Amino acid sequence: MNDLTVANVGNDRFNRDHERLLFYVQEFTRLCTRFRLRTPFPDEWDQMDAIFVRLEKYTRVHFKEEERAMEGFAYPALSDHREQHQHLVNVLADLKVKIKNREFQAIGTVKQFLIEWLTHHINHTDTQYSPYLQKGHAASAVHQSH
Repeated sequence: MNDLTVANVGNDRFNRDHERLLFYVQEFTRLCTRFRLRTPFPDEWDQMDAIFVRLEKYTRVHFKEEERAMEGFAYPALSDHREQHQHLVNVLADLKVKIKNREFQAIGTVKQFLIEWLTHHINHTDTQYSPYLQKGHAASAVHQSH
């Protein structure tokens, strides 16, 4: 778990957001290590619920800002990226219900989903917009200097 990292996407705010998601994943994973031999205690379920509240807020704010930035620099894969965001939101909502219903078997699925979100969406998909973002900042800097 300690070897998980998030790639630099060329935007300090988005990088900080991604680091925050990494923290949530690490927090959830640390919690999960307790459940190898037993089911969670009520307060541990509550901790998982709290992580989901933060994840929902994170996705709502971060995805909106990321999509707005992609619109601003005319990212050609914006439509696909939006679809991926919506898919992540939908899966997160489904998993939240499973945790709310105290479905012990769902814990591993949640953990795997969060890790894949980091390793695939951020470290693969998000890094694809980085060159466009850099061009957009360069163009913006040129316009501001004239």
